[in-house]
Amino acid sequence: MGDKKREEPDYFNYFKRVYELWEKSASQALELWIKSPLFKNTMEKALEKSTEFRNYIQEVMDRTLKYRYFPMKNDIDKLAEYLSSLEEKLNKLESKINELQSIHDLPRDESSRSGKVKSKARRKKQNG
Repeated sequence: MGDKKREEPDYFNYFKRVYELWEKSASQALELWIKSPLFKNTMEKALEKSTEFRNYIQEVMDRTLKYRYFPMKNDIDKLAEYLSSLEEKLNKLESKINELQSIHDLPRDESSRSGKVKSKARRKKQNG
């Protein structure tokens, strides 16, 4: 029985060898294809068109939101910056008023005792 087993073809090694040959030829073909100018040019154009498409979609979204009267991200950013600047100016003015009141010993208003104007967000954070 042992002799019969040796006479049978070794299918595992045969298919392993076929796979190794296929893998070698496929990797060589892939390497040639990736290094070819056609592949490089095609990839560059695909990337360029993908970027153009992304920009186009962004532009369409911006125009759509603009005419739908939704605030856009840059509008909200500008508003936040403006409010922060306004808060800073109010704080400076309040400090100057407090200085003048202390110099002239004028009675202070209850709202000015805090020393600084607190933004709505800060008050909410402190209370919540």
